[in-house]
Amino acid sequence: LLAAMLQHDIDTDTLAAEKHRNGNAKVTISCFKGPQREHDYKELSEDEEESFYEIPELTPDKSRTKHDKEVNAVRNQKKITDNFNIEFNTGDFTGIKVPHKVYNELQVEAHKAKFEGVRVKDRRDISTHEKVLDKKTRVVMLKMVNSGLVKKINGIVSSGKESVIIHCDGGRMPGKDVAVPAECVFKIHKTSLNEFRRRREYLDSRYTGMVSNKTKKLIEVWALKEVNNLNRLRRAGIMCPEVVAHRKQLLLLSFIGSNGVPAQTLHEAVFSSDQLKSAYEQLLAGLKVMISKSKLVHADLSSYNLLWYNGVLHFIDLSQAVLIEHPSALTYLYRDCQNMHKFFQSRGLKHVLDAKTMFCQVTGLEIPYNDDTSFVAAIEHMQLEEVRNFKHGTSATDYAFETSFNETLHAMSSDSEKEEEDGEGTICGEAGSSGTVN
Repeated sequence: LLAAMLQHDIDTDTLAAEKHRNGNAKVTISCFKGPQREHDYKELSEDEEESFYEIPELTPDKSRTKHDKEVNAVRNQKKITDNFNIEFNTGDFTGIKVPHKVYNELQVEAHKAKFEGVRVKDRRDISTHEKVLDKKTRVVMLKMVNSGLVKKINGIVSSGKESVIIHCDGGRMPGKDVAVPAECVFKIHKTSLNEFRRRREYLDSRYTGMVSNKTKKLIEVWALKEVNNLNRLRRAGIMCPEVVAHRKQLLLLSFIGSNGVPAQTLHEAVFSSDQLKSAYEQLLAGLKVMISKSKLVHADLSSYNLLWYNGVLHFIDLSQAVLIEHPSALTYLYRDCQNMHKFFQSRGLKHVLDAKTMFCQVTGLEIPYNDDTSFVAAIEHMQLEEVRNFKHGTSATDYAFETSFNETLHAMSSDSEKEEEDGEGTICGEAGSSGTVN
């Protein structure tokens, strides 16, 4: 009895869904799966069924042509019953005459159902879209597994506007008795520019002439840029992921987290007052070192691009970082300072520096200003003078702006060590070959 009651409830809900879906359409689609439900019409006997398919005989006062509706309705029902390949449930057509219009609509729906979910755009085969990897990227990942560099690929950790992050277990360097971090991640840059179309604006002098009009080549340069930026930060002692291997748009990085659980972003983390103060101090110290030693500006700094793990702040997503000689470097830095000021102020940290004061503190510049507009104008003027200086072939270390400012970019970098060339762009291919980029 209970089973019958449950079945009745299920049938009632299914019928309601079926009625809502079909509406007043002449061609209806059944929501029932498995055996057909009973119909409210009487089942035909064998004699009645044979007589149903018989074409009515002609009478002297009535002639029939190939366009006769009654004849075609019987023939259409016969076609559907015998050899009509329908990929969805239509119910039982026994004893039902099917006019041409209904038959044609069934054909259209059957065709759609056959190819629904099967048709794949060609572009998806050659691009990394959302969380789908293209064939060439999968081959590179497989080679890293076969070489022993990676033991196991576990699964996707996150997906952003520019890349997909996949967690994996580290192995050993091919041909070397050197272990890689126990936990690593594949960072795969998407080869579609639909998400972020302004990449070229963030390419500095290191990559002049390396970018063509091909989108894939631009993404490969973008990935190489992140490798070099991460290596610069590591050499300066700034906490960030370690680059284990790099191949085209794929990076193998050390994993910040444990047991497959990634570290929280600054936006996600819950801080005590002391922890929040420590994070802010680490941020200021990291920005100072990044500018003075690494000669870089993050250019996309926000609470989502900073990780908080075991009381330590880590910088991530360095693909947009630019050299201080970039024409918009100071503008990007001021925008980063604005983002960080808003975040820490919203978290209730006391004595948070405003964006202008933070900018001056991390750069060592003293820029007189009355309001935000004059401050931005001063930054833009300084950038313009710097660009003119580089166009005349004068290095940044022996150049001083002839302006009313008390300090200049020359003062900012005069005490820092001589900039080293980037040379750790490891290429993991067939046998783990390596290459360098200045």
